[in-house]
Amino acid sequence: MHQVFFIVLIAAILLLIFLSIIAYLIINDGKKNKKPKTSNNKVAKKTKVFDTDLDKMIATAKDTSLSDEDLKALAQLFMSVHKLGSKKSKELDEATKKKLDFIAALSSNNNASPQTISFLNKELKKVSASYKKEIDAYEQMGLAKRKIKEDSGAS
Repeated sequence: MHQVFFIVLIAAILLLIFLSIIAYLIINDGKKNKKPKTSNNKVAKKTKVFDTDLDKMIATAKDTSLSDEDLKALAQLFMSVHKLGSKKSKELDEATKKKLDFIAALSSNNNASPQTISFLNKELKKVSASYKKEIDAYEQMGLAKRKIKEDSGAS
């Protein structure tokens, strides 16, 4: 009888451990909870607030002190605030030219990575398919300005 008591006690402990593991997995959805090692200060420090005025955005896109991440954030802000709309005639109006100047300004910035420039190009083409040629042309103008800057800086 003494042995039966120990067997039942061990079985009860094993059952309790098993149920605890099941409850833990249900509560945490089977995922391990890893905290990111980046501090909040670094994240808050990297977040910059940009003005939505188009002229100021163009000037900011030309600023070579900005990092590629900042320029990508600026490109995302531009796409969310400024829309090219649909093409009404072959001639571009001044407002559209100004918006396309942003593409040239961002493309001419030496700190803008090819991925950021391509991202802006692709996203604008999705939204404003009628301006595909103009978007490409202004991007090429910006890249040409960038090449000229690089060539004159290397001399």
